[in-house]
Formats: sequence, C-alpha cells, structure tokens
Amino acid sequence: MPLLADRTRAFDSSGIRKVFDLAAKMKDPINFSIGQPDFDVPEAIKDACIDAIRAGKNAYTVTQGLPALRDKLQSQVDQRFGQPDRKMLITSGTSGGLSLVMWSLVNPGTKC
Repeated sequence: MPLLADRTRAFDSSGIRKVFDLAAKMKDPINFSIGQPDFDVPEAIKDACIDAIRAGKNAYTVTQGLPALRDKLQSQVDQRFGQPDRKMLITSGTSGGLSLVMWSLVNPGTKC
C-alpha cells in the first residue's frame, strides 16, 4: 500500500509560487502579494496596537469591519462624493478586496 494517494502525482506548484519564481527573474518587479511595506511601522501605531492588545482587543472582528470604522469611512465617502450609491466595503485583505472588485466590474469572457 503506497504512503500517499495517487492524486499527489498530479500536484504542481501553486500559481502564486510560479508568479514568485517568474518575478525573481525580473528586474525591479513590484510585489503586490502580501503587503510587506518597505518602511517600519510608525511608533504611534505600534503604541496604539500594544494598547489595544492590553485592552483585550486581540480577537477577530466581524468580517464586514467594525461598525464604528465602517460609519467613519462611509461618512468620508459621503462627504467626498455626495452620491447615495457610493458605499464602501471593508475586506480582510488586499487579495480578497481586489478579487471582489474584479468580480464586481468584469464579466466572464470580458476582453480587456
């Protein structure tokens, strides 16, 4: 009896791994993958994070974002655009946000 299932012979590198391998061969590629900044986090933000952790704010939030954050951002959107149909959306990461944007704006088969 083999140690691994037969289907493991068909496994290949993930798509993202192939992209990283390709980018490694390029001159000065721009990395949009996981949001690693090229600067340190400002001290005020570090302090605020430490304070939040000490206050017990260290669990997952609701997926749609904290109501206070959503309300504040929506008021900024309303103030800037003045259009009732301009609603903001909070996502848990850039990749998911970009995927939602593309799914919202581009139909299957659309040629760009």
